[in-house]
Amino acid sequence: MTRNIRIFLITEGILSACRGFIFPIYVLYFRVFNVSLFGVALLAAIFEVTVLVAEIPTGLFADRFGRKRSVIIGFAFFALSGAVFTFFRHLEGFILGEILFGLAEAFISGAGEALAVDSIPPAERDGILPRLFTLRSRIRIGLTSLFMVMAGVIFYLDARLTFHPVFFGGVAGVIASLFFVADHHHGPGLAWVDFFAPIKLMFRRLKAVELLRTIFVISLVANFSFEGADQYWQVLAGEYDRFPVAYFGIITAVGAFLAFLLVGPTVRRFSGTLALPALILLVTGVAISTMPNVPALALAVLLVIYFMGRELITPLFSIAINRAIESEGRATFLSAYNMTCSVGEVAAGLIVGVIASSLGIPVVFVVCGGVLVVYVVITLFTSGSLLERPGPNRLRHSQ
Repeated sequence: MTRNIRIFLITEGILSACRGFIFPIYVLYFRVFNVSLFGVALLAAIFEVTVLVAEIPTGLFADRFGRKRSVIIGFAFFALSGAVFTFFRHLEGFILGEILFGLAEAFISGAGEALAVDSIPPAERDGILPRLFTLRSRIRIGLTSLFMVMAGVIFYLDARLTFHPVFFGGVAGVIASLFFVADHHHGPGLAWVDFFAPIKLMFRRLKAVELLRTIFVISLVANFSFEGADQYWQVLAGEYDRFPVAYFGIITAVGAFLAFLLVGPTVRRFSGTLALPALILLVTGVAISTMPNVPALALAVLLVIYFMGRELITPLFSIAINRAIESEGRATFLSAYNMTCSVGEVAAGLIVGVIASSLGIPVVFVVCGGVLVVYVVITLFTSGSLLERPGPNRLRHSQ
């Protein structure tokens, strides 16, 4: 395992711990300081829009001015956002904090992963990538779950501590990122030589490689479906009297635990084709769409399947993308992929809100799950070649 891989996994652990801590309680924190429900929605929208706008420019920055530098800047913004959320406890301060938090996500996104992947000798990449992304998934799942459990206790003791981990995590991330080995061939000397070359290269790759185009679009659709389920599963389970809120934590913990166990075997069985990801997405889509029409016990099982599916799909697509592209412009490409996923989430936030208010919560699940199932089936019928294992270097002819 290279030094950059070790540092990358450490930074991923820091991010997972911080996100896991604030995820269950950040809305409660805003409400403690008199932010209205509209204000909460506004803050979420500002964060998502910041990420969307900044992903491509920050990926380009990483490829042109240094990926190590981009990660360091990202964690500095991360720490600064934690400080702003802690010391400026009003809507305007929270808006600034969300903008800084979004910039932090964008600067880190793609850059650290590119540093890790490009530190692997090309001849060894196919063998090491599955191990790398299996480890990353397990670190994410394990630390996120652990800190989600801690969050409620800390919030109960003192709500003012909610964003302290973000500040200290940002500082720790800056220190850890200093130990990355910089990829010198992406340094400032290339900054003004065809500055937008990584973007042009990204479009050439997408045009030439059908698998990459399909992953981009299917990830957009999947994140649309996942976001709808994420927003309303607690309402479906709680307000529709399926089972008590006390069981919510148990269900999410079971899903996380099973995903932790299954991610290794799943990645090892991944052949680089669309077959396994399509199967996982089909099962997940069916689970989402049938949630409103089953009894309580079956709903709990479907939720566990959903939590597993969304965790297992991430490393498979990461492996496929990083196998299919070369080093040049990798951070820009990965940032564009993350931006595509965010587009799905933002679209869901707008559309499912209208569906929920006009047609009811159950319809949200039928629509979100149905869209995913239908799109995957259509993709399989129209792109059957993506189920076949690619021959040597087939994916890289265009690079």
